[in-house]
Amino acid sequence: MPDLATPHIAGNAATLTAQQRELIERAATLGRDKFAPRAARWDREASFPFDNFRDLREAGLLGICVPKVHGGLGADYATYVMVAAELGRHCGSTALSFNMHVCSTMWSGFIADALDMSAAERAEHERIRRVHYARVVSQGKVYSQPFSEGGAAAAGKAPWGTRATKADGGYRIHGRKIFASLSGAADYYGVLCTLEHPEHGGGT
Repeated sequence: MPDLATPHIAGNAATLTAQQRELIERAATLGRDKFAPRAARWDREASFPFDNFRDLREAGLLGICVPKVHGGLGADYATYVMVAAELGRHCGSTALSFNMHVCSTMWSGFIADALDMSAAERAEHERIRRVHYARVVSQGKVYSQPFSEGGAAAAGKAPWGTRATKADGGYRIHGRKIFASLSGAADYYGVLCTLEHPEHGGGT
């Protein structure tokens, strides 16, 4: 049996940053004291681990990859992976669903920061993600990412079949998603779509 009392990276602790050691230990404590005793229940009932997400919220881990300037912990990808792996040792369903929430903050965070945007695009992105991050950090909200369509789009080999067209007050979404981790449990849903531009004859 694995030793769940000791974080799995303990033997490599000397190579970690202070933040990495602290966050992994935080995840280990949650997993050992809270998640592991409940894990069989979620599997047996095929139910969502709401109690575990409450604990993640109280521990400040919902904002693990939200930049510090926006009130998050500012963890990079490597740090997040080690924390998620530690959570997964104690409750796999929690680690998997937590990953899909954290992805929303990585995509809008350091991944988007690496993209080539105009000054106007960068300013608009900053405005939008400020709202997103406030929901996560200040309100403890959870995000889901409905992107599965059963085709080549998820692999980046085809446009999304789900289409978004500009409408009064926002966008009108047309399409069908077949799966989303956190479906029914999240507070917000980031739906991946192909944006149709009327000036391009309805094309993307």
